[in-house]
Amino acid sequence: MAKENKGGAPQGGGNVVSLAMCPVEKCGKKATRSEFCEEHFVWFKEGLVTRGGQKPKDFDKKYQDFLTRQKKAA
Repeated sequence: MAKENKGGAPQGGGNVVSLAMCPVEKCGKKATRSEFCEEHFVWFKEGLVTRGGQKPKDFDKKYQDFLTRQKKAA
């Protein structure tokens, strides 16, 4: 049985469902992996967005390199 805190919400449950939204600007999708939607998780792994969802200063260069790699892989 899970313990309850003063607010009445259970604590210590192993099955926690995140209802967070993707932190990237103008993205309204539900976060599924590491606080990002599927598309922006790939961007995060490629360095196109930071953990907070912000684009880096050299975003344009990184995005062009990312698109080039995607075309070669397809």
